Amino acid sequence: MKNLILIFLFTFLTGCKGINNERKHHKTIDSLKTQLNLLKQDNQELKNRIEITTIKTYKNEDFNNFFYSFMVDSIFQKNRVKFPLEYRTTNIDSMKEILIKINKDEWKYNSFYINSASERTQIYDNYDLKFQPTNERMLHWYGVESGGNSKYYFKGFNGKWFLIKKWDSGI
Repeated sequence: MKNLILIFLFTFLTGCKGINNERKHHKTIDSLKTQLNLLKQDNQELKNRIEITTIKTYKNEDFNNFFYSFMVDSIFQKNRVKFPLEYRTTNIDSMKEILIKINKDEWKYNSFYINSASERTQIYDNYDLKFQPTNERMLHWYGVESGGNSKYYFKGFNGKWFLIKKWDSGI
């Protein structure tokens, strides 16, 4: 009889452990489900935050070919300036910047030829002087010894480049 009671107690206690283990197992599964749902929410939030950036391309004519024609052909040049052209310069007497609007009939052809080793020219692909794909170009001409400093701003319109603004330090 003692053996029967011991077997009964052993079976009962083992069964209780199984119930407790099953409860713990369910708690672990529930905990994992909760964590998985939280991770899914976090993942969705991260997806929502991602900014999809694309490199924009512009279908303008090649700038170097355009600029060569702009330099050597006075008629081409006049046709590729957006008039009235905004021209900013510095009044040497007052040292203040002034704005002049140049009309088509006032335009003077500029060959853009570099005359000496003391002059430097750089063409940037945007107005911030950083190289990146944009619809803008800026020709920066500066004289090392002469002190000249000019910027010519170009922008693409319908696949063609146009001069839209000129800035000259005037000094």
